[in-house]
Amino acid sequence: MSSTIHDRLSSLPILFDTLALNELPFDVQTQIAQIDACLPQTQCGLCNHPDGCLPYAAAIVTNNEPHNKCVPGGQPVTDKIAAILASKEHLIAAASKWTIETRTQRPQEVRAVIREDDCIGCTKCIPACPVDAIVGTGKHMHTIFTDLCTGCELCIAPCPVDCIDLVTIERELSIYEREQEQDDLRQRYYTHLERVTKQLADTSNSRPVVSMVEAKLNNVANQTLDISEQQAKDTIAAAKLRSKIKKLEKQLSVRANPAKQAELNALNIELSQI
Repeated sequence: MSSTIHDRLSSLPILFDTLALNELPFDVQTQIAQIDACLPQTQCGLCNHPDGCLPYAAAIVTNNEPHNKCVPGGQPVTDKIAAILASKEHLIAAASKWTIETRTQRPQEVRAVIREDDCIGCTKCIPACPVDAIVGTGKHMHTIFTDLCTGCELCIAPCPVDCIDLVTIERELSIYEREQEQDDLRQRYYTHLERVTKQLADTSNSRPVVSMVEAKLNNVANQTLDISEQQAKDTIAAAKLRSKIKKLEKQLSVRANPAKQAELNALNIELSQI
């Protein structure tokens, strides 16, 4: 494997704290790491583990979850996991809506593409992408970096104007190239989780939680933080001030008003003191 067990199961994002992997016996950790290494790292959630490939790998070993639920991995990944588990039970891989490629025996790979003329810049697809392959700002056209897209399809549902299409791709990867790509995707996902965790912890960030992973991260972070009563009051007060400030800024952008400008200045000073 191109990543060691130590690399895979140490210094994990806070999202995986509940797995308590470091408390498991070494042989169990070894199996989890080996299974995680052969999963495609699309983080697509089709295995019913929307928080990623690692939780599915852990569930296979610790909860005896069926090892054939990785849809993008297809039969090759199902068989590889069976070998790691030394399982004599032959399971058929979970069905995919995409045709199975004769050469790879995996489902046809796809990539997401935004129809730029139809994009309204709502930004709802951005937090849905587990590897930060989508760039764009509010009310401006977005773009998906095809080379980074995993084909997880998670950006499709949030799009309110259905401007994201899936296109099939043809490529041939060696075992080494696939392992390297999976390691890279895994690291991109973990970097995404770390960034979102910091974003959620930033009290000056008023952006709403909009994705399932963000919600789970928010819950985990809140459980691990010791927040005093005063901190809680300050957080609520700051949120109310930011709401008033945004309202005044919007009004002032349309028409100047000295009284409202003075009120805005006072609110900004009050916010800076919290």
